[in-house]
Amino acid sequence: MSLRGSTLTLAVVTMLLLTSVGPVTAVPDARITVSDATVTPTTPVVGEQVVVSVTIANSVGSPSAVEIESVRLEDPEDDKSARAQRLGTLSPGDSVTVPLALTFETAGPRKLSLTVSGTDEDGDDVRIERPVPIAVEDAPPLVDVRIEDAAVDAETRVAVSLSNPTTADMRNIVVSVADFGGTTPVRTASVATLPAGATEVRNLTVVPAEVGESTLELAVNYTTASGTERTLRVDVPIQTSEFADDVQLTLRPVREADDAAAAPDIVSLLAGGGGAGAALGGGVTDGADDESAESTVRFDVVVTNFGSAPISDIVVEPTTESEVLPRLSILGPIPSGESGTATLDLSEVRDAGPLTLRATYRVGVQSAETATTIEYRPAVADLVFTDLDVTVEDGDIRILGNVANQGRGDAEGVVVELAETDTVTPRYPQRDYFVGRITPSDFAPFELTGSVAEDATDVTVTVRYTVDGAEVVRETVVDVPSETQSGGFSVSGLGGGEASEVQPGVEPTGLVSGLDSTTRNIVVVALVVLLVLPVAVAIRIRRDAR
Repeated sequence: MSLRGSTLTLAVVTMLLLTSVGPVTAVPDARITVSDATVTPTTPVVGEQVVVSVTIANSVGSPSAVEIESVRLEDPEDDKSARAQRLGTLSPGDSVTVPLALTFETAGPRKLSLTVSGTDEDGDDVRIERPVPIAVEDAPPLVDVRIEDAAVDAETRVAVSLSNPTTADMRNIVVSVADFGGTTPVRTASVATLPAGATEVRNLTVVPAEVGESTLELAVNYTTASGTERTLRVDVPIQTSEFADDVQLTLRPVREADDAAAAPDIVSLLAGGGGAGAALGGGVTDGADDESAESTVRFDVVVTNFGSAPISDIVVEPTTESEVLPRLSILGPIPSGESGTATLDLSEVRDAGPLTLRATYRVGVQSAETATTIEYRPAVADLVFTDLDVTVEDGDIRILGNVANQGRGDAEGVVVELAETDTVTPRYPQRDYFVGRITPSDFAPFELTGSVAEDATDVTVTVRYTVDGAEVVRETVVDVPSETQSGGFSVSGLGGGEASEVQPGVEPTGLVSGLDSTTRNIVVVALVVLLVLPVAVAIRIRRDAR
């Protein structure tokens, strides 16, 4: 056989052998893939449920369907796993998404293991594995602490703000004082449920015992969404100052029609200071024109805390010389640098005099009080007699004078009259004199006539008027002069005070009231001539000039 024929024979035999043996490596009938693995939430936290959504697909070019028997997700660090079984058959081009949930107990990066197992149409096993890397963070409640100005022996509020940064609810949150160098009147506060993303504020109370900087340790116990109980500790620095009790009282008139910026100046009553020299009037006036002055009987008692600790349970007791007024209560607590107010009604106080304000309160854990006194001048009328001129002739008495209002309110229905006694009888034409209304800082003249007995030594002049519907009666005693005396005499005050010397009146009748009738007529004629003569001369000169 030739060499060429031998070579051809060997090639044919080799092809036959290869055809009979078959392929050396088998090609799988089903080809599955994990097309996606999504972690929710994207930043897992300790104690929070994490869902890994796995999408499994049977490739379009796969010659066989595949039955998915199980999908398993394992955490080798915490030795936990999640599994889904008997998910059905995937035809070529089909896919399925399987959610798997885990909860992590420790924080840090880790690599989860994902395993998908199944069989194809020929009963052959199909298996695919894929790593799923994630990072688990430790996310307890977010704690923010705000502490008011702390002072020794003063209750200090500790405001604890608790926030849930996770996407699941936190339960049974209890915040408490774990360690503190003082007392803790309010040691614990709780939140039953704190929803995802929510914030709650709870208040604790501590009382520092020493001046300087100290540390407040808080413990926050909570239960995660998976039921795990955890504890978070927070250290908060506290700067404690010395205790100071400094409370100031202020009275401010209440004027509903006024703008706050245009309110009158405040009359300060300093605690423990010399407030007795101040005077508080029922109206604001410069003494020139009281018609525009507004009267008020309502005042705001303003309590301002200049001390180092909040004050609370404030009770103000106002008193005058004759009565104790209703007590006032001011809501507290009033922090340092802030004020509280209550309204004081002085409508029943009619007499001028000292007004005492005594405030009792609680500052920190101590009880304290302060008191001050001012001179209060109510907005009521106060009538006095001025320029009294008394003459007596042939048993007839004549009294000329003025009645003036030195108070801060209007006097209505003013009537001046001569009081009738055993030795004095009011007579025509002026038994009494109706004046009417007298405004503050105003006056009105009057004249009274009557008869007196020879043994009469004095007469009583009475003024009656009303203030807010209440009648007021004031009296003064006037000495009766002899028929040879002039008209200036001593009279007693309206309130029964010391007598004061009254100057002769400036009325024309007052200038001649001490003269007898003949002399008086001569004086009057002389005055008329003196007044008329220059006018007549002037007229005569003008006529001659023409």
